[in-house]
Amino acid sequence: MKISFRGLVAAATVSVALVAGSALGAPAASAAPTGEALAAKQALDAITPHPQDAASVVDGIGAANAVLKKLGITPFTPTIGACTDFTFPSALGGAIAGPYTPGLGNLTFPVVGDINAVRKGEILYGFVPVGTFNDSGNKSGMQVAWFNVNTFQGGLGAPMSGLAETLVNAVAKRLQAAGVPEAQTVANKALASVLNALPSNGVRGGLVDTGSGTVLSAIYGTVNKGNATCYFFPSLGIATAR
Repeated sequence: MKISFRGLVAAATVSVALVAGSALGAPAASAAPTGEALAAKQALDAITPHPQDAASVVDGIGAANAVLKKLGITPFTPTIGACTDFTFPSALGGAIAGPYTPGLGNLTFPVVGDINAVRKGEILYGFVPVGTFNDSGNKSGMQVAWFNVNTFQGGLGAPMSGLAETLVNAVAKRLQAAGVPEAQTVANKALASVLNALPSNGVRGGLVDTGSGTVLSAIYGTVNKGNATCYFFPSLGIATAR
């Protein structure tokens, strides 16, 4: 479908204004991995990522910017939310194209190939709000509007979830396809240092198959803050999917 970026942003803003007013299971296996499955598991077991300090609360746009950049995610424009408790927190979105896995780099190996969280033709979106948010319940609410200027493809409402879940589920999906037993457990282990470094304050992530090209994007939606709900206006940016 052919849609303009201005139309996407307008629709995103209207969506927010109107509202304001799984993990993937891996089959059990008793046999030891062989072939590509073994190569994938050995590649992940060999990863020694640099330790990172976790921050439970992001206390400013500068800190949100640092979180995204530490993961290799290019920041978008800052935005602001309107909450039902009459607070107005700021936030920052961003994006990274594949092949890439935040915190670990490019997980493309001989034999097994690409087991990245973000593959070629895909974009991972991240969103970091400033302040303390309730992350214990439903993590839906944030979404992405995107438009590929090279293919004239786009979409509204691509869902986001917790960034940690998004990363683990994506890597587990690749490992499961490669035949790795207990893929979810292996993915959790490989990404442990990355997950421990993520703030526990409403950080969101979403993986979108945009195809290769220059992609105009808007990240918008809601995040819970205790008993209140915060409605965030679009964080805008451009990413190039390979």
